[in-house]
Amino acid sequence: MREIDLLKKLKEFWSEGDSGNQEWRHRATNSFKFYKGDQWDSDDVSKLESEGRPHLTFNHIFPIINLLSGFQRQNRQDIKVYPRKGGIRTIAEVLTELCKHAQDTSNGDYEHSMCFYDGIIGGKGWLGLDVSYQHDPLNGDIVIERLSPFDIIEDPNAKEYDLNKSAKFIIRPFWWDKDECVLNYPKKKTEILGEENLGLEPDSPEISSVETDTYQENQNAVVDIPKKFRYRVKEYWWKSYERRKFLINVATLEAKRIDSSKEDLTEALMRRKPTAEFDPRIYRIKERVIPTLHCTTTVGSIILEDIENPFGEITLFPFFRFCPYWIDGKVMGVVDNLKDPQQEINKRVSQTLHHLNQSANSGWVMDKGAVDDKSVLEDFGSKPGVVIEKNPGKDLAKLTPTPLSEGHLRLAGLGAENLKVISGVNADLLGQRPERQESGVAMELRHRQGATTSEIVFDNFNYTQQIFNQALVELIRKTNVYSEEEIKAVVDESKLDVDLAVLGSLKVGRYGIKISQSPNMPTTRMANFQAILEAVKSGLPIDPEFVIELSDLPNKEAILADLKAKKQQAMAMQPPPGA
Repeated sequence: MREIDLLKKLKEFWSEGDSGNQEWRHRATNSFKFYKGDQWDSDDVSKLESEGRPHLTFNHIFPIINLLSGFQRQNRQDIKVYPRKGGIRTIAEVLTELCKHAQDTSNGDYEHSMCFYDGIIGGKGWLGLDVSYQHDPLNGDIVIERLSPFDIIEDPNAKEYDLNKSAKFIIRPFWWDKDECVLNYPKKKTEILGEENLGLEPDSPEISSVETDTYQENQNAVVDIPKKFRYRVKEYWWKSYERRKFLINVATLEAKRIDSSKEDLTEALMRRKPTAEFDPRIYRIKERVIPTLHCTTTVGSIILEDIENPFGEITLFPFFRFCPYWIDGKVMGVVDNLKDPQQEINKRVSQTLHHLNQSANSGWVMDKGAVDDKSVLEDFGSKPGVVIEKNPGKDLAKLTPTPLSEGHLRLAGLGAENLKVISGVNADLLGQRPERQESGVAMELRHRQGATTSEIVFDNFNYTQQIFNQALVELIRKTNVYSEEEIKAVVDESKLDVDLAVLGSLKVGRYGIKISQSPNMPTTRMANFQAILEAVKSGLPIDPEFVIELSDLPNKEAILADLKAKKQQAMAMQPPPGA
């Protein structure tokens, strides 16, 4: 593709994604404000302040979101690779330990939790998966990170929850320091630094600095301020489709893409007689339409880099979206449906307080000349213990205040109750004591009901984690991010009696393993120990010495020695055969 055609395509992606996500971006920005307690419209605040009226905020959304986030953090899940076939068991265990290592080195548990946290507030949470060569220039390290939902623009026309099924593109814009940008793309230095070559639209904030938001340095800036420009870089991940021929080994199910320049040579080889080096009978040539993943990085109208298949054979997007509620492309967070009842609480309580303030100084009625100085009543008429002297023959009486509006208090109470009903987070889940005495069984049933209402949120998050886990396993299997030496350092030595070369085979990836999740444990060893304990609880006759051997209990050696001694003592006390 010519560079001008590529830039045109990218510009279409940006226009389509930016306009298609505007409505969600507005809702999400408002949702984050509500969570943080900024729940009043600025116009309403200005009007109330001009009238001297209060505008209180009682943030009921805050504990609801924190409870859902805390529930997820207390029930974190680990990736678990299960074997479909007995012969793949060791390979599955190796992959499980490598995935656990990748999660631990990137603090994956926290990154996943922050993704969930973003999603329940704003409607979208994002995880990113990448390979960094900062610490390992040869093989690289797997990086798992939570990405701000406002820093990702996905195809708004994707109609599947899994973006790999129907999305055409995902864009990640970010700010990059000028010097770092030039160091990473030295061949583009002249174009990057040449402002006349950027070709940016006048209203496009592609470049900004600490002094100015324009493209030119501020010549009047204070000399002490460092002039560090940052560039608005856009990273486009997009897919194209093409018809390609593959050479498929029917015995191993391995498929290799045939280079277009070697198609005639491959077909000629298939017509030859079998030899010791090549047997054409076990191969088939098939033509298929396949996706190709592209990563194109731009700044302004400059293409810094355009990579085809950046992760080799992997064609999955390296970004993973979590949506608490997803209905045919429409995404919603938990906060979306809680805004109106939350505003109802704030307004009714503020009106009630305003009513009380007015009632505390309801005013006075008097005959003209009842007091010599009317300002005394204005300044001190509502203070407790005040003594007012009135002139004889003149009436002076305090106005009876209007009773407090029960309707305002009732509406505020209904708003608080509606928040619990809509979110499904009832008083039991929030840890609040019920107004009436209930049995423990009744409280447990109410607790389960509240948890069931939010089950769809956690089910969608589990689906996001499942998509992420599949991509993580593929990245480990099909790249050299873990060398054989690193695998030996990470994996238990007892599992290294297998051919590590089969990790990337199709039989292992598609037919040999299943990727799922298991309860979170600090290490894979502890997860295996927990599985053994569950088996013992189920009644399986497992030797206690074997169970202790798998554990990390303190003084494990002493416990094993004691068990062996007792076993030998019991055997010695048994009567000889025939006695």
